[in-house]
Amino acid sequence: MPYFPLKLVASLILAAACGPALAQIDLSRSGRVDTLVSNPKKLMYVSENLARNATATYRYLDDVYAVHTGDAASNLQLVDDPSGSGRKVLLLKTLKTDPLVSGASRTEISAKYEYVIEGLRWYGFAMMFPSDWQFHATPTVVAQLHTSQKTLTVPPPVAVVAYGQDLNLELHYNFRKTDGSGLDPATRANTGEQLARLAKLQTNKWYCFVVRADWSAKPGIGSLKVWMNGNLAYDVKNAYNSYETWLGNYPKVGLYMPGVMGVASRSLYTDFIYVGGASSTYELMAAQLPCGSTVSPTPTVVK
Repeated sequence: MPYFPLKLVASLILAAACGPALAQIDLSRSGRVDTLVSNPKKLMYVSENLARNATATYRYLDDVYAVHTGDAASNLQLVDDPSGSGRKVLLLKTLKTDPLVSGASRTEISAKYEYVIEGLRWYGFAMMFPSDWQFHATPTVVAQLHTSQKTLTVPPPVAVVAYGQDLNLELHYNFRKTDGSGLDPATRANTGEQLARLAKLQTNKWYCFVVRADWSAKPGIGSLKVWMNGNLAYDVKNAYNSYETWLGNYPKVGLYMPGVMGVASRSLYTDFIYVGGASSTYELMAAQLPCGSTVSPTPTVVK
């Protein structure tokens, strides 16, 4: 569980109380950046940072994203899209010898100020596995819609996982109390889970995801749609899809090895994270990603 200073927690709660931005793409909390260099002009309050991000014409990584890695100087680069689109993307690396972060090998970015407890939110993210990717039986999580918790450690509501030659969608949810109270509190053992096989993993190909999440931890309420490369891959309505959460659900993308890192190194290309509000559409979110309107075959939708 990440540590949040009290000032940041208070600011995030205030920002959440004001509601997510109504803009179709929430540039205050997500989107592309122009440099990995830290912004030399620091601001004290979250509200000030959100306002600056929304209108900035030159964007710094640390204004929008938090970086989770054992070696920030070596494991994160801004490079040309290897597919030749002309856009800049991120190249993330993790070595088995890197210091662990929160007990695991990882190099990820997460949207710094994006936390939604319940209600409708759109997300877009993408990744490409390079030609030297090693197909190994230990899992590598490459994207998450995670949840913040004070006490109970739970798996993310949504995760995209590379496992051997498969690319999987993993989902977790629980309607029980996560603070340990009551006669039947939430545990990892009674957390619901579902796995959908998305595709046989190919290298040098962008996998672009759009997610429409109507977050809810209440039975009979909530919905979740996931598109991959233009195809609807998962669609569930009137069902809880998250947990009772502290600050809320938030997106992450990158490399995370939850168990033993079974290879000496990992590299992954990722685009940035895009967040949309109630007025967003699939077409708008997909247009932000490297695949654009490209459609590739995927398995039958899971319902």
